[in-house]
Amino acid sequence: MTIASGSTRRIAFVPEATFGVAPATPSFKTFRATGGGPRTNKTTDTSDEIRADRNVTDEMHLGQDVAGAYNTEWSYGGFTDDMLEAVLFGSWAANVLKNGTTPKSFTFEERVDLGGGNQSFSRFAGTMINGLSLAIAARSKVTGSVSVMAQKETLDTAIVTGATYAAASTTPISTASANIAALQVAGLPAPKVRSLSLDLTNNLRTRPLVGSLYTDSFGYGRFEVTGTLEAYFETNDLYQRVLDHGSGVLSFNIGNAANQKYAFLLPKIIFGNGERRPGGNNDDVMVSIPFRAVYDQATDATLQITRGVA
Repeated sequence: MTIASGSTRRIAFVPEATFGVAPATPSFKTFRATGGGPRTNKTTDTSDEIRADRNVTDEMHLGQDVAGAYNTEWSYGGFTDDMLEAVLFGSWAANVLKNGTTPKSFTFEERVDLGGGNQSFSRFAGTMINGLSLAIAARSKVTGSVSVMAQKETLDTAIVTGATYAAASTTPISTASANIAALQVAGLPAPKVRSLSLDLTNNLRTRPLVGSLYTDSFGYGRFEVTGTLEAYFETNDLYQRVLDHGSGVLSFNIGNAANQKYAFLLPKIIFGNGERRPGGNNDDVMVSIPFRAVYDQATDATLQITRGVA
């Protein structure tokens, strides 16, 4: 055996029909990531028993939780439409996805090569997608992360009997320079944006039980979408929306080729505690605005994603 190398890691997932139970002959999909991932966090406690010899009696094992985030570079299909469904608690309908109320779970599997034909597998049963982040910055790749929580981790040295693995997509990585289009902010004349970030969360929580080290399931709270917009200061218009506690539509497309683009629509964002940043002698004046997306009755959603956009 040799010491495992991080470059040999394969990350794959398969949907679960029952929470925490992988299919008998799973058809895994390979997930494109740049790093990160879940880890098991053990909860322990030390005995307070008093001993005349001053020794510690025991360190008790109380529970295990699994959480973490996979780092990604955005590409069409590379993030996988399954993950988008899972983070939005929704389902694609005519290539349109809206946030909903139906939770989905997966079994994730990580494999690393130990050399000489030996392999190590970590399987994370009962994995749910807690959140997604997206970072779009001038002259940079479009990057993000997928935060996950799982019921438990188990180790193995071989694949599940009958398992298959679909290859990852090979679509190119999107960049902020060439692959962001149709950016609209609250109906204003197109602002010159230097960066835009989105953060989605389902506010998952564990449900520990007496008699078990592991969570029974995951509770979920509100679906929240927040972000920050940073733009060059050209007119009063954008900053005036901040002072007015204004709202409006935020929309943009991501993709490298026709029919291989996603259109993001936040039909109603409300501008938060933004600020104008005058800077110094050698700086541009910028305006930085945090925002929150809220429910829009006409769209019947807080966030809508359309795939296959021309």
